[in-house]
Amino acid sequence: MYLLTLHEDSNANITLFRDNKIIFSIAEERLSRKKHQAGYPHRSLAYIKKKYGVSPDNATVVICGNRYHPLPRILWQRFPTFEHSFLGIGQKSSVVLQHFVYKSSLLKRIIEAFNAAMLKKKFGKPVRLIDHHTAHAYSAYITSGFNECVTISTDNYGDGISSAVFECKDGECTQLYTSSALNSPGQFYGELAQLLGFHPLMAGKMTGLSAYGNPDSAYEVMKELFALSENKKDFRLPPLLLKSFDRGILKKLKSYTREDIAAAAQKRFEDVMLDYIQHAIALTNMSHVALAGGIYGNVLLNKKIASLDTVKEIFIHPGMSDQGISLGVGLTYLAQTNSIKPFRLDNVYWGPTFDDNEIKGALSQSGLSYSYEENIEFKIAQILSEGKIVARFNGPLEYGPRALGNRSILYQTTDPSVNTWLNKKLHRSAFMPFAPVTLNEYAHQCYENIEKCRYAAHFMTIAFDCTEWMKKISPGVIHLDGTARPQLISHENNPSYYKIVKEYHHITGIPSLINTSFNLHEEPIVTTPHDAIRSFKTANLDYLAIGNYLAKN
Repeated sequence: MYLLTLHEDSNANITLFRDNKIIFSIAEERLSRKKHQAGYPHRSLAYIKKKYGVSPDNATVVICGNRYHPLPRILWQRFPTFEHSFLGIGQKSSVVLQHFVYKSSLLKRIIEAFNAAMLKKKFGKPVRLIDHHTAHAYSAYITSGFNECVTISTDNYGDGISSAVFECKDGECTQLYTSSALNSPGQFYGELAQLLGFHPLMAGKMTGLSAYGNPDSAYEVMKELFALSENKKDFRLPPLLLKSFDRGILKKLKSYTREDIAAAAQKRFEDVMLDYIQHAIALTNMSHVALAGGIYGNVLLNKKIASLDTVKEIFIHPGMSDQGISLGVGLTYLAQTNSIKPFRLDNVYWGPTFDDNEIKGALSQSGLSYSYEENIEFKIAQILSEGKIVARFNGPLEYGPRALGNRSILYQTTDPSVNTWLNKKLHRSAFMPFAPVTLNEYAHQCYENIEKCRYAAHFMTIAFDCTEWMKKISPGVIHLDGTARPQLISHENNPSYYKIVKEYHHITGIPSLINTSFNLHEEPIVTTPHDAIRSFKTANLDYLAIGNYLAKN
């Protein structure tokens, strides 16, 4: 049985299940080469039709996200290139519309019927609809492996709400309460990020910048911008928040530096969200926590949540952003039909893969000199130990926003100046820290308080305080605040990638490497051999390990 699931709003994506198992998942951006590609995922659908022979026409079940949101399907139908302007009237109108739809049972029924009718017309068959935050919740709960947990979905907004708390046990998520789309943690953080010059969907850059500022300097202003309601179940923001530093409350921020604003925003964000999450834990009396939604891409927030005494174990779904909606709606359907129970992920390498013939064909047109290596992992480790950069392209593409070794740029962790010069080479912001990949068996030597989050750390979703030993041997991956956001790697997760890090450790005695995503600035992670070769040549990196081939600039 094939189950096909789609998300056709911002960050469009699809997932394919076969006999209740995930076999393919991809965000449309990876094929369009346009970051955060919105709209109908026609390239992704064309790919699975070619590879698996599956389409909405012949899939056993087709499920879509966005149950109560009418705008995307109208706009994608009429204007395929339409995009929301984050601070524009289009998005503001969408927030208000979704809020009032969600508050009205009648409007919800009308919009759901409208969406179902449009999709039935499009696909020629009835299509199921699952709401945004239920999809996020099931994506986190089912892949957490927890039988019982409190699951929290929080992002900008979706289907009229910005956050939802669920009590999850025995394979079922029960929604307890929600917060309005008008009062959104994602809106607070994303709009401040945009006012500092970052794309709101790249708000993680503000997280990186926050380590350079004083969080207390502008904190009182942040308290006016973002707060928790008295019942601790909703948030409070100024009406339809921000436009510029010349208006309203934001005038008070004009005298502060970008760094201090970022630091204060991060601190306020953490304080409010921790209070919100602690209330959910106390209400459910559950010590296991599963998280999904775009704000849980904030690894410093996740670190603070894990440090709570009331948390026994935390899991953040690897595709925490809207890239995970199609997977979430599929897991929701399977859980609700008793076809699946909570499980732990071995890995998330579910994207396109390419054989040696395809790779060799691309290399032969590239003008690069290359050779076939029988033991490419040992060769990569040797090159890395000599201080060279290796861009790695191998096997299936990763699911979610993080590069996890199959589409990664690798380098040694010993150079404290790497943050400046390698970011410059990749045309990225110099203050953004590089993340390490670390052998799982050396986690305790490198990071503090790992046990609550060891499983989550296999997917690079949480930051840790680094040990003094780690700071000494791997200064290139230590952020200004003494933290790092590692990927723990084991043989079971990715044998070839693990072998590289293991061989490097044999040579150098260091169990970590820099792992940064293989992409050019403001582009998605590379998908095809041609993407990899173009990016490699443009960035002028040292070596490209692509399948079993090794190319040199």
